[in-house]
Amino acid sequence: MTSTPVENAGTAHLNVAIFVGNELLQRGLETVLRHLPIVGRIHQCASPAHVERLIADDDLDIVILTSSWAQPVERGTRVKILMLLDETQARNPAFAAALRSDGFLIQQELTADSLGDTLRRMAAGEMPIPARLARELLSHAAVPAALPAGRRQVNLTPRESTTLDLLSEGLSNRQIARKLSISEHGAKRLVASVLLKLDAPNRTTAVVTAIKIGMIECT
Repeated sequence: MTSTPVENAGTAHLNVAIFVGNELLQRGLETVLRHLPIVGRIHQCASPAHVERLIADDDLDIVILTSSWAQPVERGTRVKILMLLDETQARNPAFAAALRSDGFLIQQELTADSLGDTLRRMAAGEMPIPARLARELLSHAAVPAALPAGRRQVNLTPRESTTLDLLSEGLSNRQIARKLSISEHGAKRLVASVLLKLDAPNRTTAVVTAIKIGMIECT
């Protein structure tokens, strides 16, 4: 398994490391990444130490991992982790929730389009989660809908409520914009407003909070 960096031509800008412990999967990911315009340098890493060196050198944007190899890797302040789960892991919300990750993909559903979209969303500060996994995580997180003592009711506008519902389905800003027939910038503003009102640092936390206080139902 090589650890030599590969560089795409053009205006690419994301530096991505692959560390998955399976040579066939590793080479397949490299082939897909080579054809994604958003990706610049590609590092095939053979050990946790190699990943940690790249992080220490501030030379990475995203590390692609599988759960069995994730634990030894120390997190940097800038690098983001994309976790690849297999079918069994994706059906285990407690397992997925315990992983330190900034985004998820299910290996059996991995395509060039899904990988490219996930990397773009992570670069934009989103936390992409496949809809199926999001539903499992939210079901696991759901508790009886009762407002904690002293907590005020969160008041969303009708458009913000619709946006929250779409967030619970795992939609990106671009997909929300299409659903609402507005610009992507407008969708981004709506999402930011929902997160602010729910006092949530990210989209997943916003949806979990909304479930816990009874604003949306988890079916």
